[in-house]
This record gives sequence, structure tokens and C-alpha cells, in this order.
Amino acid sequence: MSILWHNKYANLKHALPVTTVIIAAAGSGVRMGGVSKPLYELHGKKVLLYSLEVFEKSEFVKQIVISARKEDVQEIELLLKQNGIQKVTGMAEGGDTRQESVLKAFKVAFHKKEDITPFVAIHDAARPMLTMPQFEDAVRTALKYGTAVCAAKVRDTMKRTDKAGFTVDTVEREDLWQIQTPQIFDTDLFHTALSVAEQDNYTATDESTLLSNAGFKVKLFECSYENMKLTYPEDIRIAEAILALREGNLS
Repeated sequence: MSILWHNKYANLKHALPVTTVIIAAAGSGVRMGGVSKPLYELHGKKVLLYSLEVFEKSEFVKQIVISARKEDVQEIELLLKQNGIQKVTGMAEGGDTRQESVLKAFKVAFHKKEDITPFVAIHDAARPMLTMPQFEDAVRTALKYGTAVCAAKVRDTMKRTDKAGFTVDTVEREDLWQIQTPQIFDTDLFHTALSVAEQDNYTATDESTLLSNAGFKVKLFECSYENMKLTYPEDIRIAEAILALREGNLS
């Protein structure tokens, strides 16, 4: 597998940019009390802006497309203008599911043949802690293997229970991972995976599962636990502390 991908992308190693980024920002934010997580103020900046700045500055990125709630579009457009974000080439209105939202953004990104890039990266707007080195190392992994999905190894002991909540057995954690984003794929592979899912009426909660459903192997890229998703109100406090540490303002 690695030899196949290495040969296919050997000429792309120095041909930048090679990636289109789709930012999934259309979630309802129910577990955060119904707030728009991408537009939530985090340590002095909107959550969405953190990842936008990484992708804007990366030489690997050609364009960015955002999937967003209709009611958030105007504020996001203002955010882009105020912060000099130039690589956003389009926005797609979110669908009923994450998969539908990403599909809509995919169609917006590649509606012209000249816009197609060798790779597409899907990232959660609610993961503002991604760093430039993490993202670009993930892209380099995709250049080698055709896919690269950010993830973190499970640290805690894992248990399986019955429906009543009683433990049934212990799950070996050695080969368990927590899946994150960005998830980076060869664009042709991802297009095929989307088509197969549509034909099969198959729905997945993340893009790597779509690839697996279509029969493709998915390479995990070990990322940091700091690349967390803002899901619950307490996650905001954790993210604030991490950002303060990064700035040297918290010991």
C-alpha cells in the first residue's frame, strides 16, 4: 500500500498547494446549550478563526470551503473580511446530517474541473486547537499513504457493558484510537466513498468510516490530545487553559 501511494504522489511532494479544506461548521451545538460553536468567543477570538488561520497560512492549502448554518453565513463572511482570510472560495448551507453538509461543501469546492486538488481535508470547526505542524505533518502522511486521519491513542481502561450498564468485559486499549480531524484523503477516493454511501443509503458520523465502507484502507496519524473538540461547556474551560499555556500566560 505505501509503495503504491508513494509512487502516485512522488511528483506532488514539492508541488504546493495540493489540498482543499472543507470546514464542517453547520452543527446545531445542542450539547453546548444551542450556541453556534464556530462563532463562540474563545480566548479573544471566534472558535472558527483558529483553524481558518492555520489553513490560510499553510502552503499546502489551495482553497477552503465552509459548510455553515444559514443563520451564521453573514457573520462568518464578516469574520473572513475582518481578518483577511483570502482562501475561502465558497460556502455551503449545512444539511440535515454532517455527511450531507460535507457532500454539499464538496460539490461547491469542486464544481469546476480546474478547482480540483489531489487531496481534500475535512475539519471540524469545533476543533480550534489544531496547530500548523500537526496539520502539515498529516498532509505529508497523506502524500505517502493516500489517507491521513488525525487521532489520539486511548489512554484509559475501556469497558464494555450490557444494556443495564453492568460491565461485560475489558476492551484491550493497545490498538484503540480516538478519531479527530482533519481527515485528509485522496480526492478521487473520497469522491468514490461518497458515491458508494449514497448508493447504499449509508450514513456515517465521520469521513474515515465512509472510506472504510467503500473498501479503502485508512491511515491514522497520531495527533495531540490538545486537538480536542468543543462539545460540552466544560471543554471551553480546558481549551482556554491550553491557549493560555501556549501563550505562556498560565503556569
